[in-house]
Amino acid sequence: MGILDRLFGGRFTLPPPQETTVSDAAIMRELHPYRPGLKAFAQAILAGTPEDERARLIRRVLRKYGSGEDPTTALVEGVLDVDRGQKLEHLALLGVDWKGFDGFEYLAPCLVRACGVQETYAYQHEGELSMPQVLARFDQWLAAFGKRYLHLNTGGDEYVGFIVDSDRVETTIELAQQAGVEVSLDSF
Repeated sequence: MGILDRLFGGRFTLPPPQETTVSDAAIMRELHPYRPGLKAFAQAILAGTPEDERARLIRRVLRKYGSGEDPTTALVEGVLDVDRGQKLEHLALLGVDWKGFDGFEYLAPCLVRACGVQETYAYQHEGELSMPQVLARFDQWLAAFGKRYLHLNTGGDEYVGFIVDSDRVETTIELAQQAGVEVSLDSF
């Protein structure tokens, strides 16, 4: 700036910045508009986990969101992290690859048990169904117990979802919209 200032006769001086009357909370709301909705949505998904575990995972999700991730990525990475994410005995969010039949076979019974269904879910991969078809059959099986499997749109080739009570499907979808996350009964 010094050289330009001398070349053009001192015309490059800027006035001091004006003080803003906006609070820090208002600035954070503007920068992270989905934070309250994301917190409520994460609490709804993690409702079956113990209080301390739920609080830890919600802090992880909000930290990821605060660092610049979009709400869906923050939720998925915060909860499904292999090292610091959810524990298997409190599984709330299921994530499998488009050919992750082995992972589904292992994780689906854990998810069913964690959501409170006493009956054991048994899946054997037969090779003829695609992952969306497997998940649709899983949803049909859950419907007999008053539960539904909701799919979360990650924008990738993985299938991520969670189980909710049948009477809470619409409420959960509305919470997801407030969080900036796309959720549906049908796979994406």
